[in-house]
Amino acid sequence: MATYLTCPRRPFFTRALMTLPVLAIAGASGAWAGGFGLREQSAYYQGYSFAGVAAGGDGLASMFWNPAALSFSPGLNMEANVTWIAPHASVDVYSATGPIFGNNLGTMGVGDIVDDAAVPATYITYAWDRIAVGLAINAPFGLITDAPCNWSGRYYGCYSRIFDMNIQGSIAYKVNEWLTIGGGFNVNYIDARLSNAQVLGAAPLTFGAAQVDGDSIGYGVNLGALLTLAPGTTIGLGYRSQIDQELNGTITPLILNNPVAKLPAQAGLLLPDQATLSLRSKLTPSFTVLGTVEWTNWSTVQQLKVESIAAPPSILNLQWNDGWFFSGGVEYQWDPRLALRAGIAYELTPVPDETRSPRLPDTNRLWLSAGLTYAVTDKLALDLAYTHIFGEEGPINQSVADLGNGLRGSLVGAVTDAYVDIVSVALRYKFDSPAAATPLITK
Repeated sequence: MATYLTCPRRPFFTRALMTLPVLAIAGASGAWAGGFGLREQSAYYQGYSFAGVAAGGDGLASMFWNPAALSFSPGLNMEANVTWIAPHASVDVYSATGPIFGNNLGTMGVGDIVDDAAVPATYITYAWDRIAVGLAINAPFGLITDAPCNWSGRYYGCYSRIFDMNIQGSIAYKVNEWLTIGGGFNVNYIDARLSNAQVLGAAPLTFGAAQVDGDSIGYGVNLGALLTLAPGTTIGLGYRSQIDQELNGTITPLILNNPVAKLPAQAGLLLPDQATLSLRSKLTPSFTVLGTVEWTNWSTVQQLKVESIAAPPSILNLQWNDGWFFSGGVEYQWDPRLALRAGIAYELTPVPDETRSPRLPDTNRLWLSAGLTYAVTDKLALDLAYTHIFGEEGPINQSVADLGNGLRGSLVGAVTDAYVDIVSVALRYKFDSPAAATPLITK
């Protein structure tokens, strides 16, 4: 028979330390670049569904994907973005059983497991002669899933959060009239919190919840090249390296939401590398076409393991695949001050049907976007963009026999009614007069 608060605290601590199965640190689902990545780094490029992101343009955020694209904006420039992401995903439960006894937990699902979020991004560049330098501050990963801890899948997740901030310094060099190369260095800070229902003790059998908190700083590089094939036509190739994060923090067992211990814990998380190939071509003075193919090495994420000297390791078995993103976009220069753009994209999730969990209910998705730029003055421009993402349905089949699920029970269900609305706004300012600086690239 299970007990809850019937034992003295000190003996409970001893039993908990012997049996506590630690949560695995995973990215909060609901991020919208596959896995727990965030693509929303620019209002300018969002209007194209992020087509052409590595091939340069007036949007300074191109440096995030390809540091060589710094050379596209001569003089001193600054861009400030904020994006509101409003995702929705339901988790329907067909059957669920508890750990150890296999008792029926019912079919209580979650109507919307993903929280809204605001994502800021700032870029500063300065280009002169053959050299350009830039600074980017943004959030490549993150977002939140949130479920009440009495739902039927509570042993597979209640609350998941990732906060991420990345600082990137970059430099570009114009080798000749058709080739520019670039490189950069990244400092990435990540903070995670996870919670779910948990078996906390064996003698006597004690149920409750557990929360994991951890953070880390990691480092990476990015490289890129920009080819000018003809005036107005560029191809860009950018690469962002893996970032090895070693999260250190605590595990907090909870009974009736009251903490009863704090245990040290650590977990390794390898953020994936990424390669982006983009095309931008101005077919007429008013009409531009763009395209992007992007590969993200999510297959580096096979298992996530949390370890503690006070408890056995806990494993979250993910077995992710590589992620792929394909997009195309167009821009029409309506008049000298107003540019209109649109884009479409399709993204392949790295999450297999066999290992999808409510922490990461990621599925394939279709993007439709529209945006505009209005030149308020010769130096100040306003970017606006809207995107609607249609997510596909995806099954959830977690068995007690699967790796790491021995004390989680089973969960059979599906991710349904998945969609996202995204609104982004940005201001771009050229501190130097356009006529005062010599462009590195003829557009």
